[in-house]
Order: sequence, then structure tokens, then C-alpha cells
Amino acid sequence: MPLREELNAEIVAWLTPTSLQKINSAWRSRGFGHPDEVIDDLSRRLESSDFDYEALLGQWETQYIEGAGDARGPSYHSLYAWLAQVVSLALYRRQVSHRSVFQDGLPYFAGLVPLARENAPFWVFSLNHDVLVECLAAHFGIPVNCGFPARTISLPCRRGPGTIVATLRADVLCEEELADAALPFFPPGTPGINLLKLRGALDVFALGDSQNLLKLKPDAQNFDAIIDALQIANEGLLDAGLSPDPLSVTNQIPFIDQNSERQVLRRTLLASATRLTDPYPQLMQRRFLEYFRANLGQVDLLVAIGCSMSDAEVNEIIQEWLESSTFRRLEIVAPRIQQVPADLEPVASQITLTPASATTYLEQFG
Repeated sequence: MPLREELNAEIVAWLTPTSLQKINSAWRSRGFGHPDEVIDDLSRRLESSDFDYEALLGQWETQYIEGAGDARGPSYHSLYAWLAQVVSLALYRRQVSHRSVFQDGLPYFAGLVPLARENAPFWVFSLNHDVLVECLAAHFGIPVNCGFPARTISLPCRRGPGTIVATLRADVLCEEELADAALPFFPPGTPGINLLKLRGALDVFALGDSQNLLKLKPDAQNFDAIIDALQIANEGLLDAGLSPDPLSVTNQIPFIDQNSERQVLRRTLLASATRLTDPYPQLMQRRFLEYFRANLGQVDLLVAIGCSMSDAEVNEIIQEWLESSTFRRLEIVAPRIQQVPADLEPVASQITLTPASATTYLEQFG
């Protein structure tokens, strides 16, 4: 997937203050635009020389949470969800349109094979939203477990009203299982990769108004099937006829289920804008973070590859993990890494910096 700098450049190239004004004019003509002062606030942040989409989303989330009682609160929340959709769709388009580039690069990650063989299971904690770890595991024939039980449902794909032309499968994780930390990962001694995505994923959705999570289940464990499932979910399920105005649907994929009932899949990158106080995505991520905290205690060495180390909540958990034992080590692998992140300086003696790319780092194990 793209480096953060690449995605930042892509976003600011088309989402300029001028284009934002035009988009807001279109929204206003449909009855759900935003005040000029809110648009001006967002424009200033887009023009900032140190623009970063992750930082912007974090700031905007804080803005609407702290301003919940303010008259502008609904606009901040709506724009927050819209910005999340912009990022989510940008990541999705790159994942789908750059198939050959990603597929050609898979063999260079061969170092994962001995790591997964020597660590049973091999834990991967990811802040990314993509499906590249699953693609790598499929390429090398490594079993991968994302903590979803083998409880599968089918989602119908329709060419028109009442006509089902295909089905998309998904595994279901119930809210009670997530609340009880009862995720069925590979137990100790089982070969394979345990993959825990901490901040939502392109292939994970909340189903309708429930707090159940769905993870897309490809028809086969290979690269094309994994990417195909993403494309079907985003383009094969979508039924624009279910919404009076496409611009009114944010971070949701509307579809008709097997019982001919209206349903939506809610993207897990961020909250849906249809309910201004929807707390579930934040609650979901909090539970995944706590699961990360609990399972991090099983390891003595954590390697952060290509991670910006700018997530304060994740860094707090890592710091607590390091402080609990002097034998624990964190290795940060990134091409331009020069210094320990400021909020990890108290445990700097337990941190190693390795200026290298992911593929270069993994070569030593291949």
C-alpha cells in the first residue's frame, strides 16, 4: 500500500479549498451542506504545509466530540465521516487498481515464511486497513487467522430488483464475542499467522444497526480471490436505488439481503454519518486495542515495520509492555528512522532503530 506521504499528496491534489467549496455547494443544493466557517476551517488544514490525513482525521474527530453541544457539531461529525470515506475509498481504489504491482512484489516478502514457521503462531498487529498480509499469507501458503469464527453468511449480489446473480460470503464476529475477548485465534503451538487489525479494515464491516462484524471470505485463498471479494463488496452489493441521493450515504454500502430486506454494511475505518452519536466504531477499536494489550504480553520482541509510531494509544500500550519487563525489546524498522518517538523516550534503552525497508529487513530471514 502507499506510503503515507503518497496518500497525503493524492488527497491534497484534488481536495483543494476550491474543490471543497464546489462540493459543499453541491451538498447545499441537496439540502445538507455545511456552514462557511466549518468549510474554511477544513480548508486551512488542507493547505497546511505539514498536512497529514491521519492527523487531520484525529483532529476532526476531537473537534466534533468536544463540540457535540455546539450548533456546528453535526457539520464537524458529517465531514469527519466524509473524510474517512475519502481515505477509505482512496485506499480501496489503490488496492484494486494496482493488482499487478502488488502481486509482483509478493515474492520479496519471503522472509515471512521462516518467521511464521519458527513462531507458532506468528502474531501480526496491524494499523493498516489493507489486505496485503492476507495476500502474502495466501501467496506463501501460510494459514492466517483474523479472529473471526467460521460462522459464514451469504450476501446477495443483484443485477436488478429480485435478481440474484452471485453471492459474497462473510464470516461473522458477534458483539458478545468481541466484548468477552473470545476471538478464536490460533492457540499456542499452532503454525500460522494471527492477524489483529487494530483500526478497522477494508474487508471488515459492521452489519446494519447491529454491533456484529463481518469479514469478507474470499472464494479461494489466493491473491485474486481476496481482491475480488473487496471489489464485489464495494461495487457488486451497492444498490444506489436504496438511497434517494447518493451523497446522503456516507461510509455505508446499501444492499438487499436474502430476505429482500434493506441492509447496509458500515465501513469500519470510521463512524457512519447517519447517526451523529454512533459510538460503536470507537468502542470496537477500543476492544481491539485491549486485545492487543492482552496478547502483547505473550511476546518479548515486537518489531514495528514501516509504522509511523504516531498513534498515541498504541504507543501507550507498548510503553507499558516494555516497562513491565527489562527483557522486552521493541525494534522499529523504517527507511528514514533516526530517533525514538518522543512518547517512547522513557523506554528508549529497550528500543532498537533499524533504517531499512520491509523487504530489506525480511531478507535476513529468507
